[in-house]
Amino acid sequence: MKENYLIEITNRQKIDDEIEELTLTTKGSYVTKDGKRYLMYKEFDPEGAQEQQTSTLKIDDSGDNKGGSLIRNDPNRGRTNLMLEQGKRHLCQYGTTFGCLTLGVFTSKIEDHLTDDGGSLLMEYTLDINTNLSSINSIAISIRPIA
Repeated sequence: MKENYLIEITNRQKIDDEIEELTLTTKGSYVTKDGKRYLMYKEFDPEGAQEQQTSTLKIDDSGDNKGGSLIRNDPNRGRTNLMLEQGKRHLCQYGTTFGCLTLGVFTSKIEDHLTDDGGSLLMEYTLDINTNLSSINSIAISIRPIA
């Protein structure tokens, strides 16, 4: 993986009345293949307690339904595959230290301002367990080439 892009990702999660926001700035790759965009990067535990986790965001902005998949391979938690398609709910696999859960994911908004050189992407979605709301989430991503 050629890490020639600077990627800033801000994850925001609201559970009940508590809001948690985390920002990650890392290097990664960003490519277009067969009309889809792929963003690949590694996440690191700042305290060094966990091995690195590889994440891939596949964005498909063709057709009427914008969407994508967020795939994470974590050596300690297993695989996560969230399908994010605007206006639709999908059942998705979410890896935890106790095993995999099936979550409902409803994507309410996707704002795609990506070009072949980078740009930004915003996705807002909810997670539910057995149709009970678990959290309200957003991911804001900024991608730019490293000079």
